Amino acid sequence: MEKVTSNPNQQVGDLPQDPVVPSGDECRRKPTTRFSAKLFLCGVATLIALAMCEVVLRYVWHNSYCGESPGHMLRLRIHPARRDYLIDRRVLDPAIPRVRLQTNERSYVVPSAQHRDPVATVAFLGGSTTECSAVQEALRFPALVSQQFDERGWKVNTLNAAMSGNTTLDSVNVLLNHVVNDRPDVVVMMHAFNDIGLLDATGDYRLRAAHPLSGNDFWRWCKHQLSSRVFLVGLARKSLARSVIIDRHAVPQTVAWRCDPARAKKIPVEAFRQRLLVFIDICRRFHIQPVLMTQPVTGMSNELTPAWGNAGAQDRFNAVIREVGQQNDVLVVDLCNHLKENVPDWDKPMHLFYDGVHVTDKGSEVYADHIADRLLPLIEEIGRQKGDSNLVAANP
Repeated sequence: MEKVTSNPNQQVGDLPQDPVVPSGDECRRKPTTRFSAKLFLCGVATLIALAMCEVVLRYVWHNSYCGESPGHMLRLRIHPARRDYLIDRRVLDPAIPRVRLQTNERSYVVPSAQHRDPVATVAFLGGSTTECSAVQEALRFPALVSQQFDERGWKVNTLNAAMSGNTTLDSVNVLLNHVVNDRPDVVVMMHAFNDIGLLDATGDYRLRAAHPLSGNDFWRWCKHQLSSRVFLVGLARKSLARSVIIDRHAVPQTVAWRCDPARAKKIPVEAFRQRLLVFIDICRRFHIQPVLMTQPVTGMSNELTPAWGNAGAQDRFNAVIREVGQQNDVLVVDLCNHLKENVPDWDKPMHLFYDGVHVTDKGSEVYADHIADRLLPLIEEIGRQKGDSNLVAANP
């Protein structure tokens, strides 16, 4: 009797064959492929639906935000808090090849706020010539002024709110939006050099005004956040940063521009004058004594000298500083005349200035001594107004 097989194709007498079972990979591939296809179709359908909604809305709904530009942001040009840079200054002094540029919790260049019970606080505003990044920390003239007052018997705190590249407009913003909160008694501002460069290039201060928010602002925030937490990102950022003195200030040299009196006369000095007046008014509204300083520049030039320096323009702007001070009863610390009249060889290369603009350690000491002398009557008056009998008796 013949055997009945379950496979009709199997011949009688053949050995039974195992049923064909799909492999595990094939079983998994089919559901995954179907799911991907469904997900894709769902995405396409969603996009089509959204596009149709957008088309309908454009015809039937008034969009109050249509054509609206992003909000504006004013960048406060002040150092980040707790900054800690190493500045390579071997080109200036191989014996002390590096100095530190640090800031405290309030973004002031250290050393700062030297006394717990000062009779007065003096804040300094300016650009790189006041920041003094290439000078040893203790010898930067804003900090050294505090030591000078110690020797004269007065406890005076100093705050260095300067930052490389700042102009008068930047310092006005820093004063109004930051420095006034620390309630200084005196604010000293030294500007002209960077204003000359900006006004010569653009004719106004619009480049330092508020600007619409952009992706660059978000990127700048991400860069700061990541580099402060991830050392690899910090290393990458540092490798791209310019922390060597010769790189920080070296720009294409334009000797003709430095010596061109006709071009110097075309710079709109009135825009500079207006911002000096704004600085004075803000200080007085907050019961702060405003002080202006002229900005010395020598005739020397080397690879470190910024290209926009012009001796003729510098003289014009310094003259405006003197005029504004005299007309508004504001103290002017005339560093220019002091150096010319009282300091021998003041314009000798690499003596007080390493590039004709920025001071050396020695130049910073000369600045600090004269500034303290000129500010002393203000500090004495502030001490008397505060009614500290001990201070008045010790400093008649």
